Amino acid sequence: MSTNYIKTAKEIISKMAGLEVEEIHDESYFEDDLNIGGIELHEILTEIEEKLDVDLSESEENFETFGDLAGALNEKLE
Repeated sequence: MSTNYIKTAKEIISKMAGLEVEEIHDESYFEDDLNIGGIELHEILTEIEEKLDVDLSESEENFETFGDLAGALNEKLE
């Protein structure tokens, strides 16, 4: 999944969590691998929603990995 919205999501996560884009993979767990807690993840998702004009709120609690988020974006934006 290397479409523009995936790149945008990775850039937002990178900026807000202080990570390098290269550190973010589909199998990266937000909490365990990327050290992103629930509140921080909510803020990141809000930024992604605003930037990409998409609603992720009903799926938010299901996002454990970046791949989960990428899948939801793929579903909503394809």
